[in-house]
Amino acid sequence: MRNLTGSLAPSAVALALLVTGAGFALAGTASASDGPDWTDGVDGTGEADTANATNPIERQASPDLPEQWQRTYGGDGDDTFADLVRTGDGGYLLVGAKEGESLDGWAVKIDSEGETQWERTLGGQGLDRFYGVAVTDDGYLLAGRTDGTVRENGSAEDANNRDGGPNGWVVELGPDGEVRDERTPGSGAFYALESDGSGFLFAGWTRGEEGGQGERREGWALRLDAEGTSEWSQTYATPEGYSAGYLRAIVPIETDEGADGYYLAGKVEGDSDDAWALRVESEGSARWQATAGGSSRDDVWAAAPASAGAADGFVLAGETESNSTGPRDGWLVKFDANGSVGWERRHGGDGTQWLDSAMRTADGFLFTGSSNAGPYGSADGYVVATDASGVVESESYYGTDAWDKPWPAIRAHGGGYLLAGQTAGDGATGRDGWVVRIGGSATGDATVATSETTTANTTTAPGATTTASGTGNPAGDSDSETTESVVRGGQTTATENTTESVPGFGIGVALVAFAVAATVARFVRA
Repeated sequence: MRNLTGSLAPSAVALALLVTGAGFALAGTASASDGPDWTDGVDGTGEADTANATNPIERQASPDLPEQWQRTYGGDGDDTFADLVRTGDGGYLLVGAKEGESLDGWAVKIDSEGETQWERTLGGQGLDRFYGVAVTDDGYLLAGRTDGTVRENGSAEDANNRDGGPNGWVVELGPDGEVRDERTPGSGAFYALESDGSGFLFAGWTRGEEGGQGERREGWALRLDAEGTSEWSQTYATPEGYSAGYLRAIVPIETDEGADGYYLAGKVEGDSDDAWALRVESEGSARWQATAGGSSRDDVWAAAPASAGAADGFVLAGETESNSTGPRDGWLVKFDANGSVGWERRHGGDGTQWLDSAMRTADGFLFTGSSNAGPYGSADGYVVATDASGVVESESYYGTDAWDKPWPAIRAHGGGYLLAGQTAGDGATGRDGWVVRIGGSATGDATVATSETTTANTTTAPGATTTASGTGNPAGDSDSETTESVVRGGQTTATENTTESVPGFGIGVALVAFAVAATVARFVRA
């Protein structure tokens, strides 16, 4: 290389470096990478900056959704938020997992500006984490999974008395974070939690008839009344040809006559992974179930009502590798009230994208997730606004110079949205919990209208309905490549093993650069 460049005129060398350097610059911002792997070497482990600082990188967001602020939370380990909810004092409660000697359930209360008011960790020596949160009359209800067991009276078993597998976890907190009640209704995990106005529905997975440590897993739903008393628990076997199923999202159905059951969404595993949609009655029995997807891996993380009250069906959001433009596209599927697919959309183009939250807006939908096609780091927060038929109207990116992934999103106090998840940037010593405020005012309005009902994954305000369910992988104990893998901390992620070449740069660009340089050199010598 030294001999080659040494024979070129300085101007030729400069031109070659300019063209080649431009390609490498593009590679640094738009390449598909192993960034989301926990040992990816992302530059997020330099000097620790524990302040909840705002990243100084210039944003390129939609003018309708400018970033107002972002904050990081956590310690030296890998910490993440999986869900959040608005609180009556103008702030928010976030839940997820925090890594110390083990992974513990984590709850953080922040004010309207993102400043921490209190935080709690719960759990034992195994794997414990929260995936959902809802507001109660005088506190909060949390859903998740724990490796421990809890008696009905709320007392935990001995920390060493582990059953070797996960259990669904229900925790009630007071307004200041004190534990009021805790229970494990059965083996498995809860990955979605919704309030329907008269109680709460949990959804996730549980072990099927094989029991024990068998690999068969079925969908699971648990209904509690407003006082926290169990009303019913129902399991859902997968359709024929599938060996396991996991529920990740809940959409309550409201008609003119009142509550009319729920839509449930998740994924099923068989020869391929596909979307799984169900409609269940108010008492839990299944009315219908359906699947969607192609021959490759397809996954669903969230769902939103297609119309007010969801009488017209619902829209699933996730990711697909079937007929995708890039290695993985953001994926939307609309099911009508009878279980038929109305439409299907793939978003993101080149690169790897996935969608983790879904929200109905006045004009269509808002979806959030991550993409490695953004301008900041190895993966950026990705916000997509669509019309009512799922056609993209705008796309925005938010992030640091490292790996960033928002899971849930809700409407913020005072307008705009609050995104929460995880980042390797902003001085994170591992990976930190991450909150980004976009649109609206910087601090929001601390006054909450009495006509609003705010729940874990659904915030119903006058004239609007949102759903941001499905922030974890019900297959969290398998080796599947899913969003949940990041949360668990020991497996690959939704963008692991992506080897797509860098858009706009490759060996061809390098050859062209040096060919141009050689031509210029000959011209200069002449």
